[in-house]
Amino acid sequence: MTGTWHILHDWSAEIWFRIEKDRDGYPRSKSWEQLLAWPVLESDRYFSIDSIPFFVKGISRGDIVRVNVSQNSDVQEGEFFEFESVVEGGGHNTYRLLLSEKRPSDLELTEDELLAKGLALEIEDDDFFAGDVPPSVNQKDIDDYLISESESGRWGLQDGHLANPSLR
Repeated sequence: MTGTWHILHDWSAEIWFRIEKDRDGYPRSKSWEQLLAWPVLESDRYFSIDSIPFFVKGISRGDIVRVNVSQNSDVQEGEFFEFESVVEGGGHNTYRLLLSEKRPSDLELTEDELLAKGLALEIEDDDFFAGDVPPSVNQKDIDDYLISESESGRWGLQDGHLANPSLR
C-alpha cells in the first residue's frame, strides 16, 4: 500500500509497541513503549507516528502503521491500540544518544546543537535523547557529526531506525 497520506482528524492516539529487549534484558523496567500518532485513513487502524521512539527499533516518526485493538491489563485497563505492522516508511531516521558528560550545561548545549542541525528531539532523564532526522536534512552531514561526537566520547550513539541505511 503506497500513497499519499493525510491526517484525518484533530485528535491523536497512543499506539503501544512491545519492546524487544537486548541479550542483557535492557530495558529492564519497560516491556512496552507508547507513541503518539494521528489517524490517516477512514479506518481506526491506520496512523502516522508523531513521537520519536526511545526504545522501539524499526519505527521512526512519520511512518504509517497499522494497529489492532487489544486488551492486556499488563499494559493498561480496557482497550488500546497495539502496533501490528509498518504500512509505509516516512523516510525519517531515528537515533539514540546518551550523554557521557554530566555537566549542567551539557543538556542545553546538546539540545541547541541538535535542533540547529534540523533534528527533532525528545529528552528523558536529562541525558538520554531520541533524535529524529527528517528526510529534508542532509543525512551524511548528520552521520558525520553524530559519529564524530560519539568517537570523541561526548555521547553513546545507537541507531533506532534507518530509513535508508545504504546512504550511510
